[in-house]
Amino acid sequence: MTLIYSIIVSLSLTIAGLVVLVFYHSRRNQNTLHEYRTTIASLKMQNIRNRMSSHFFFNVISGISTQTEKPESIKDSIKNILMLLRNSIENIEQNSITLREELNLVNAYLELQKIKVPKPFYYIYDINNSTTMTHPVPAMIIQIPVENAIKHGLMQMDGEKILFIRINNCIGGLQIVIEDNGIGMSASSDRTAGTGTGLKVLYQTIYLLNSLNSSKIELSVKDKNNTQNTETGTIVEIIIPTKYSFDISHQTMNLLK
Repeated sequence: MTLIYSIIVSLSLTIAGLVVLVFYHSRRNQNTLHEYRTTIASLKMQNIRNRMSSHFFFNVISGISTQTEKPESIKDSIKNILMLLRNSIENIEQNSITLREELNLVNAYLELQKIKVPKPFYYIYDINNSTTMTHPVPAMIIQIPVENAIKHGLMQMDGEKILFIRINNCIGGLQIVIEDNGIGMSASSDRTAGTGTGLKVLYQTIYLLNSLNSSKIELSVKDKNNTQNTETGTIVEIIIPTKYSFDISHQTMNLLK
């Protein structure tokens, strides 16, 4: 009888311990998931502030005000502003958008910048025909490097200004290259304030998403040099794996199992 009682007590204690352990593990998972969601939301808000700053709108509206003799240009500019605003609100709950959506936003931004950037200014797309336009990408992963190229590279120089956006399929993923013929990062750091703020937010977002994936998004930023080793622009290269999950809830739970 004593033996049976001891077994029952031992089993009860074991079950109670397991219940406490499962409860603790579940609470820890929920807390970690909440931390990931909070961090991602914070990074998104920083991105939106970067995109929709009062300085940005002031410059755009100032540019539009000079187009009084071009009503169609004014109409297009307003349309592009509304597109950027609408998508900033709609995408705040999403961890990724399609490549097509990102390029549409980038194009809207570039059309607005054409008013502001001293001419001659050209932007050139080179997109491989086999590129999957529905490939998911982090929001602003192209726009932030494009903004930096204009603000810190092209706006600081005289003469012809060229921005290239190249997109190709590569082994295991998607390759995105943003290249400009501006003054380069090192020279820009001495001339402009706040260099790289958007890129820092992008790096943090990618770092967090990468921590939940075995395959990693790669992002590199470097100056390009000519034969005299003088800066002639910046190259940003991004590799996004084909098999990459942006589902924070699912990925976090798998990681914590």
